[in-house]
Amino acid sequence: MVRKMNYRKAKGTMYERQLKKMLEEKGFFVTRASGSGSDGISPDLIVLKTTKKFALECKAWKNSLTFDKPKVTLYREWEQRTGMPVYVAWKMPHKEWRFFPLAVLKETLGGFALNSKDFGMGMTFEDLAD
Repeated sequence: MVRKMNYRKAKGTMYERQLKKMLEEKGFFVTRASGSGSDGISPDLIVLKTTKKFALECKAWKNSLTFDKPKVTLYREWEQRTGMPVYVAWKMPHKEWRFFPLAVLKETLGGFALNSKDFGMGMTFEDLAD
């Protein structure tokens, strides 16, 4: 089980770095939040440009995404305190990144979710970065 978790973490880190590089190529300053997945205090990437600022919680998952209520509450508070929107950045296998504002997450009994049918409705990289 530890090996599977390490693989997932490594895969997630690889995709975060890929997205960081893509944004930097568009002229953004991007910083990865150290230990963001484990401490739960901040989103994975903080993205800054003089004309645009936002944060990204990155997920590389194939079928659906789920978030517990405290995590989403924390990110909404983060938005209020910083004045910067938080987007869920979702990378499905063999597909381009898609981006979702927190407001579009669907509330469930256990928290919030997005499913594979929602994927196509997300913003494209160009929508986000331009």
